[in-house]
Formats: sequence, structure tokens, C-alpha cells
Amino acid sequence: MVELKLNKDEMKNLTDDEIEIAKARKLEILILPILRRNLDFFYAGGNLKGKAKAYRQPLDNDALEQAIKNKKDNIPTVCKPLCKMVAQILNDNGINADIVSCDTDMFKHTDVLITTKSGKKYIINYLEDIENIQSGMKTPDFASQPYYERRYKKFENGLTTDGKSLDGIDFLSSEQLKKIDNNLGYTQYNMYMNDVIEQIKKEFADFRSVMAENEWASKQVELEKNNNITIEEKEKIKKQIFDRYNNMTESEVLENKLDWIFNHFNDRMDLKGHADYVMYYSRLLLKEVLTDDEYRKITRYDGFVNTNNIPEDSKIKDVLDSENIDNINKSRFCLLEVGDKTYAFSTKPNSYVKLDKSELENLSKYANISKSERPSDLMLYLCDRGNALPLVFHPLGSKLLNERADLIDENLTEEERKKAIEDLSKQIKTTDEPVTSILIPYPNGEEKYIYISPDDEFVLKEKNKETIYHYNEETDSFEEEIKSGEER
Repeated sequence: MVELKLNKDEMKNLTDDEIEIAKARKLEILILPILRRNLDFFYAGGNLKGKAKAYRQPLDNDALEQAIKNKKDNIPTVCKPLCKMVAQILNDNGINADIVSCDTDMFKHTDVLITTKSGKKYIINYLEDIENIQSGMKTPDFASQPYYERRYKKFENGLTTDGKSLDGIDFLSSEQLKKIDNNLGYTQYNMYMNDVIEQIKKEFADFRSVMAENEWASKQVELEKNNNITIEEKEKIKKQIFDRYNNMTESEVLENKLDWIFNHFNDRMDLKGHADYVMYYSRLLLKEVLTDDEYRKITRYDGFVNTNNIPEDSKIKDVLDSENIDNINKSRFCLLEVGDKTYAFSTKPNSYVKLDKSELENLSKYANISKSERPSDLMLYLCDRGNALPLVFHPLGSKLLNERADLIDENLTEEERKKAIEDLSKQIKTTDEPVTSILIPYPNGEEKYIYISPDDEFVLKEKNKETIYHYNEETDSFEEEIKSGEER
């Protein structure tokens, strides 16, 4: 049994309710570092049967306990089995815990609902905290009001999709959680990694000056060793350094920012899984330190190479993580395309390669590379609705939704565009009954209807044409079968 006892320092200045929540937090800090998102679920593409198997596979309690003792392992999981295990452990430790869901689809997102001895209720999103905990970040979905407002408020004065009453939900303030985290030793010097990233963001806001000053400081140390160099020569070198940064184009600045991140902030912390790592790197790091315009210029691709197909002279070979393998037959990596350069990297710490267009073309001859669809505001609005999510986040469904959002007038202000996307999300019909489906309206009056067939395949219907997309697991791609269809 996993015991969740708190010592005197861990309980310092905590109320009785906070002590119960601190035990739940301690469990999170114990187990999340040895877990990862199950790639059969999160990277199964259109393989809905594979997703179903991963969603229903329970966690092995004995294996989990052994992994905690050894402080090492790489156990795959999905929200439902993870939260069922967490609820069991909490109940074994005298904490009233149950699972709760905010969705209606076949793969309902699942959280943990804790009821303290005083009757207070808290909702904790354990799955979404994996990459946060593994990298020392804040956890915005841990018993927080914003998470409740986004996913659960719709159930007020009623029952959740799995029949739970949410009357009297309580929340932890950021100050309360910080106090608990300080007590448990989760923060370093009472700081989260967010504080470090915030400092990088500030320096990146004045990137040219900061980097020029840093380079000149290093150069001065080198020049001090040369007693023969004159003051005039030093000033000339200083001017060359500052001129080089001041004359950089915006594209060159972005490339240099990424170079700096990969060279100086490329330790993957303790991230175990490819999916968790990509979420951290994209959402928690790059999206935070880059400007919105810079972030939009980055195109992300996910790739994998069959282990037996890697050429001896492959440039990608050096960045593949042989010690942290999600699938023994597939070595996964990530690509960030910026202008005419592409950064290739995986969960292997402090390792990346920079590819030009010809090198990228050569890589694509033996690796499977697919563009990653960003979770746009439109997708997030639909996500909060809580149904048809297997289609909302299906690679083909995401692509269709993002293409539809791109049809909104580009000349709108940021505020006007946000309102237009929110209005569009209300026009899009999503349902899980009688079948999981999405109906997307278009400005010209046409509609696209996508749904999951009885054979668990993605189907797109438009006008009188119906296209079935058969998923190919070997290549992580789709084969199209086109049929003439009847009107819905």
C-alpha cells in the first residue's frame, strides 16, 4: 500500500482541510514522475480501437508501488485508469475520493473528486499535471476555480455525466497551493519552473540587447588574457557584436531565440513520455517565452522512424532517445520548422539537430512525418462543451476545424476574431448520440458532416460524397475510400 503520511514540516501552518489536500498533492508528486501518457491513446491517430483498449486498461497497483520505491519506470496511462488508481490509494489512506467526468463521449475525461472530513469538495485533474509535475511547473488544474469554471460549471444544480453532484465545490487559492508545495519540497527555493521561464521571457523581450551584453561580457573575459590588445581594438570588437544583433531581421531573431533555448534550456527535466514532453515544450515553454507572432511562425511536426530503417549516416539518429522508448519498434521525435530551418529533437536531454530543406527531404524518405494541428481557440471551445471529443481532437477532425476557423476575416481585431470564433463554436453542432458526430457550417451555406462509423472509422460527408478514412497503423496515415452518399 502507498502510504501518504505527512511529517511535522509538511503539515506546518496547514488547516485540517489543507492537510487532506496536501496528502493528495503528495501522491501526485510521488506517482506522476514515473508515469507517461499512453501513446496508444494519445498518438493512435484514427485507430479508435487502439484508443479504446488503452482507455480501459487498468493500472497495475503492484507495479506502481514498485516504481515509486525504485523512483524509476515509465508506466503508460490514460486519465480514467490513473484516476481510479488515485481514488483507491486516497481511500486506503482515509481520504474520501471518487472519480468524476465532465464529458459525454466514449473516452470521457476523468478527474478525482475529493470530499474532506468537513464536507468540502475539490476536483483535481491528475492527468494534465504529468508534464507540469515532471518539469517543476505550477499546476493550474489542481483544485482550481478556473478549471472548474471551464469544464464543470455547466453541471451546477444538477449531476455530472457520471451522476455526481457538484454542490458546494471548493477551490485552493494559488497561495494555499504554494504553501503546500513549499512544505512538501516540490518548489525549489520556493519557486516553480514558471518563475525561471518568466525570467527568460523578460530577457527575450529585449533579446538583441541582452544577448549582445552577454556575448560581450564573455568576450571581455577572453580579451583580458591578451595584454597586447588596445582599448580601440576592444571597442571595435564590442561594436561588431552589438551591430550584429542590432542588424538581425525578425526571422533571424526568432532563429537565434530557438538556438539559445536548445543550447541553454534543453534539459528535459524529468519528462518521461513523448506526448508529455511535446506538450511541455510547445505549450509551457515556447508559447510562454516567444511573442504571439513568433509562435505562429513555428510549424510543428511529429515524426517516428521504424528502428530497423534508420540509416547509419542518419542525422536524426543522434537525437533519438534509446533509454526512454514508448514503442520498441518506433523511435519518435519532434520537428519545429522555422523559415528554412527545422529543429529535430526527442526526449533525449540536451540533444538536437538543425536540418536544412535537403536534409529534411532526405529524412522524410525513411521516417514518417506529419504536421501537428495546434489546439486552436475553436477546438478549445468545443472541448469545453465536452462531447464529440474523439473527433474534435482526431488529426483529421482538428485539421477540418482549423481550416474552418481560418476562413474568418483576417482583418478583424484580436478581440473581434475571438468573438467570431466563439460564435462559430456555437454554430457547430457536436453530439455523441446516436453517433459521435460534428456538423460544420460554411459561409457559402454548405456543410461538412463528420462522424465515427460503426467500424470505428473517421467519415467525412459533404454534398453527395462520402469519404471513409481507413487508418494505417504502420505508417500512422490514412487511406481514403470515396463513396457517393445519400443526403443525411
